Amino acid sequence: MLVRVSQEGLERIIEGLKRKVYDYNSSLKGTGVYLKPYHIVKKGWKTYVYVGRYWYHLERVNGKLRWRYLGKSKPFPYLPDPPAIPELTIVIEGKECYVDDRALEQLEGQ
Repeated sequence: MLVRVSQEGLERIIEGLKRKVYDYNSSLKGTGVYLKPYHIVKKGWKTYVYVGRYWYHLERVNGKLRWRYLGKSKPFPYLPDPPAIPELTIVIEGKECYVDDRALEQLEGQ
């Protein structure tokens, strides 16, 4: 079930999770494979934010950086395990922010 959170609370949640992903990605430096820190999808009036859910390969094409999607699971077994981030669904509708209550409980327990 989605519960309403304040915008400040949502920003705190997202920043904390992104920090975990950034720290993890720094340990992957040189592999060319990264856990995307956050992904934003807009559908109509709603915006969905996913943190640390998708794997990408970073490559250069004609001097530009491209993120090539690899999937939702760890692409290579030799990579260290990613940080424990619950499958968090964040919905922003206008100025209202909603978070899955089960994931929120997991985050508060960390």
